[in-house]
Amino acid sequence: MNVRERVRIAKGRLREYEGRLKQLEGRLTVLRGRAEQTTGRARLRLVRAERRLRVALEASVERMETAIKALQSRLDSTLRETRAFQRGVRAGIRTAAKTYRRSGGR
Repeated sequence: MNVRERVRIAKGRLREYEGRLKQLEGRLTVLRGRAEQTTGRARLRLVRAERRLRVALEASVERMETAIKALQSRLDSTLRETRAFQRGVRAGIRTAAKTYRRSGGR
């Protein structure tokens, strides 16, 4: 699996997490609205559900941040390796051109 494919997969996962995050935020807003309108046991249940949803939301955000950090570190190391490879190729081309010129050409 090459780097571009991995980046594409990671971006897809991040979009998926963002979608889930938006859904959870929407549900949280709905629960808050309902909790304000209710009383007694129903209110307690809604408050608990809101708390559980908030915990799930925070966990999703944490997973997203972890994935972003992992992707960033992999991307940085890949860019460093690519630059080093690029320098090596350029040096090889320069050396080959010098050798060719010294040999008098064809």
